Amino acid sequence: MNILIIANPVSSGVDIPKTARRLAVRLEEKGHATQIYLTRYRGDARHKMSSINNTIDRVVVVGGDGTFNEVLNGIPMDLGIPITQLPAGNANLLGKDLNLPTSCRVMADLLENGKIVQADLAEMNGSKFIMVADVGFGARVTEEMKKNRRGKVNNFSYLLPIFRALRDLPRIYEVFVDETHYAKGAMVLVSNVKTYAGICTVADTAGIDTGVLDVVVLPQTRAKDLINYMAHIYFGNLHSVKGVQYLKGKKISIQCKNPMPVQLDGDFFGRHEEVNIELSTTGYPILVP
Repeated sequence: MNILIIANPVSSGVDIPKTARRLAVRLEEKGHATQIYLTRYRGDARHKMSSINNTIDRVVVVGGDGTFNEVLNGIPMDLGIPITQLPAGNANLLGKDLNLPTSCRVMADLLENGKIVQADLAEMNGSKFIMVADVGFGARVTEEMKKNRRGKVNNFSYLLPIFRALRDLPRIYEVFVDETHYAKGAMVLVSNVKTYAGICTVADTAGIDTGVLDVVVLPQTRAKDLINYMAHIYFGNLHSVKGVQYLKGKKISIQCKNPMPVQLDGDFFGRHEEVNIELSTTGYPILVP
């Protein structure tokens, strides 16, 4: 097989270039041809993927969820080239949900023998995602992070962005699901994965191939509310908190009087007057254990 390795050198944790080279050696020992591409700037992975053709048999992302999202948005959908991830970011939502390997040896085996699933592919305001879209407090945190990020990050890097986001007065967002269900709250998660922020399970029935999007609406996002949510998440009963709403659907519209901060697969995605999310009728092939 001809395998393209897309690696983001500023992803958190391991030495990304070294890990990419180690994976390439493993694959070449097995008789495969490899190409390594080290991204140079935000959006570079998307640009690189837009120019590939059907001579590539597999794509593996050595990096975080944001890099995976760039690959997903750049790769020509009609090629149907299976992609997977060697998780090397801070949150690693996809890796945790799918139990993706962090070992080069195991990843080389996965690229040969892994199972291909058709992951639910959603689109928000023109951009694709298979993990999570977030409107409200979580997106504000990623907005502050983007303003101040310098190189690699860890969980402690989020402390100041969280503090700054907490100073905002919570806005109320109106949520319409499949044009039949209505909810409103101060934070909205539209998710295909159970894990949120890499540290807790919020959408506990979500999955990348369930055929629906899980929608979690939190009523408030003041500091005391977030602490309360975390306590209930720890004991597995967030649904019991007054005002928390769980919905499922394929078409979601989110509205507010002011432009809304939006996060997509872990990265800030700008402010939007309206957010429209729709699940595609066709999925995209993902390699899983």
